[in-house]
Amino acid sequence: MPSLDIIVTAYNNGEHLNDCLQSVFDQTFADYNLLIIDNASIDQTPLIANYWTKKDYRFKFIRNHKNIGHIKSANLAYKKMSGDFVLQLHGDDILKPNFLQRVFLDGLSQNTNCSYGYSLYSRLKDGKDTNDIFQFIPNLNTGAHQIIDYLCFTNWIIQSFAIFNRQCFDRVGGFERHIQRFHSDDAQSPRGGFLDHYMWIRLSSLGPAYVVKERLGLYRQHTESLRNVQIGERRLIQEAIRTYDFIFDDHDLFDDITRYLSKVNQFGRLLTNHGLCKTALDFLNSTETGPEIYPIRKSFLKSLALSLSNFVFDDSSNTTNFKLETLENIKLIKELNEKIPQDKLPVSSTYRNSN
Repeated sequence: MPSLDIIVTAYNNGEHLNDCLQSVFDQTFADYNLLIIDNASIDQTPLIANYWTKKDYRFKFIRNHKNIGHIKSANLAYKKMSGDFVLQLHGDDILKPNFLQRVFLDGLSQNTNCSYGYSLYSRLKDGKDTNDIFQFIPNLNTGAHQIIDYLCFTNWIIQSFAIFNRQCFDRVGGFERHIQRFHSDDAQSPRGGFLDHYMWIRLSSLGPAYVVKERLGLYRQHTESLRNVQIGERRLIQEAIRTYDFIFDDHDLFDDITRYLSKVNQFGRLLTNHGLCKTALDFLNSTETGPEIYPIRKSFLKSLALSLSNFVFDDSSNTTNFKLETLENIKLIKELNEKIPQDKLPVSSTYRNSN
């Protein structure tokens, strides 16, 4: 049986840390080691962490002398552990009792080709379970799936509800690869790129993900002021744009289909309202990008259409009508692709040939 480490990253989570740790303690699968790392909190976080280290021998605690930022703090804890698999749990999120059983024991330990696994989750808003993510997600049944094309358009996977293979993560640069691109000592500085999104798509270059189509976690959504929401939205768009820049730049990890799909999303949805399908066709017709994509255009359009067809917006109220792309445009891409001859170049990436 492979070993499992749980890293709990905390910063001023005193109000919720006990519930988080209790949810780990209550897991039906109990063979793990846990390290709480406190990023110089000024509330009761250290007191709660110390209580749990006395309560359970599996729980350990370290504390940073100053706030070094979430990513560097997680990396510090990661280097102090050595388990085959790792869960990085945020100190205010909650696991359902069978999360480790379903994702790790039933999933990853039985599907050794998977580089990571995750479950669905719900938002915990004002203390109530919303029973949704309010986010685009691919409609996938429980099992192993290659999801790299979906990750070219959005990220729905949260670190608290995903377990990754340490050896695979190290092969694609670990936390260090992200930190090296974040040229700032300011822990709150924007434009660093999304750590979790960048993690999952890098890991997807080595193998499929084990997906558990069950809501086995609660993601705490904090109430914020209008000003903080506006600041957060500006920061999110900056980080999203930079994440897709990372993907396009990573020639060593990703093939041209992945790289150009990420740019279709960046240009067609984030930087403009041009639309995804129209942007993809413009790329193909461009005198600059067209010659690069032309030899793989059938695979490129197939990946685009299949991914967009399978996205759903996870909203329990069923009142939203958000779409990444219209059904009519997706249909046109599929019809166009049927008329295109086979690609002149074979698909060379390992993660596509493994499907």
